[in-house]
Amino acid sequence: MMYVENRPYRVGQMRLATGERLPAVYDSAGILARHPNLYGVLALRSKEGSGGTIEADLRAIVIALNWAGARGIDLEQRTSSLAMLNVLEIEDLRDSLRENLRKRKKKDGQAAAPAIVQSNTYRTRCRMVTEYLAWHGMAAIQRIDVDNPKLPEARHRLELFEKAMLSGLPIAKTGGEREGIGVEAQKLFLDAITPGHSLNPFQAGHQHRNHALLLLYYETSARRGEGLKLLGEDLMLEGPAPSVWIVRRPDDPKDTRGCEPRVKTLGRIVPISLELARVLKLWITGHRSDPARYPGAKRHGYVFVSRTGDPLGIRTENGMFDLLRKRVPGLPPELTTHVLRHTGNDRFSAAASKLGMTEAQEEQSRNYHMGWVKHSKQGARYTVRHTRKRAAEVIDAVQRDSVGRAQQ
Repeated sequence: MMYVENRPYRVGQMRLATGERLPAVYDSAGILARHPNLYGVLALRSKEGSGGTIEADLRAIVIALNWAGARGIDLEQRTSSLAMLNVLEIEDLRDSLRENLRKRKKKDGQAAAPAIVQSNTYRTRCRMVTEYLAWHGMAAIQRIDVDNPKLPEARHRLELFEKAMLSGLPIAKTGGEREGIGVEAQKLFLDAITPGHSLNPFQAGHQHRNHALLLLYYETSARRGEGLKLLGEDLMLEGPAPSVWIVRRPDDPKDTRGCEPRVKTLGRIVPISLELARVLKLWITGHRSDPARYPGAKRHGYVFVSRTGDPLGIRTENGMFDLLRKRVPGLPPELTTHVLRHTGNDRFSAAASKLGMTEAQEEQSRNYHMGWVKHSKQGARYTVRHTRKRAAEVIDAVQRDSVGRAQQ
């Protein structure tokens, strides 16, 4: 007897013997769902998309699966027969894809999140679900004999479905780029993460760990996963020119974390200050090595550990920024590891200007420092504050020159 899947569906993670972690869709009984996982492996994974990208696709697909289940619609039957969805069903599905699944009011009394997601997220969800259903629909079309007179009609029906799913969606918004934080906010941040400082919101027992990790993010502009994946062997802390080696270790079987942090950029050696080297050495030799404080930390080589000594998880790192934003007045509400990455790029631009670097030299140096490919143009996305400041300086100079001429 064939197993019947039951909703609600959810996205989880499947770990292979090789250590590779794959996002996967499970039904309410914890059984792998057939149709979405076929798509995930054969269509999404074959594109060499990152785990995060595949997971985002599957989360959108799960919304559609749960929507269909609640209405008694068998999406597998609809796609295999090419019946697809009618106009009313499409509009209803699109409404579900627009819903903010985190709109429930938070426990601490904060305002509830908006009832709908941003237009870019909505467009992306609609595209992901359309591609999923069209992929299964195309598989059904390929089973039709080329001489079958119904083949053109089947293709036309699938085209109409895709068009209906994607037509009339809000135009993707541009602009509103993320910026780094200003000089005063940077000073406030550095004070707040210093052990023993009156602004430090963290438990005393973990202040040195948090200081080392957050200062590392601030100074090196490292991504979240790059800090969490550091091993002791990646640190070169002795001598007058200490550095950190960012290494890609995807799907490490020794990494026991359920949600493995990812190093998404190229491997590289990043110079660090003598102060950061001192802070890292103090954390490792004076605190991480204490079995009473971090039991089990010696079982692995990851630099940053949880209170139980296990490799530090993404959720704990996110919690550090949550606490800083809530407890330290004056820190921007958007403060995250990624915002620190933008902040570091602003400082990089300012330093490059002082050194008199050409635009090409600055781009080449930044791409190496950030782990981007040689000719990447991503720097423009990460230097919005610095670019805006330089533009303001140019405009100010133009205005002063114009006023001066008018007064002559």
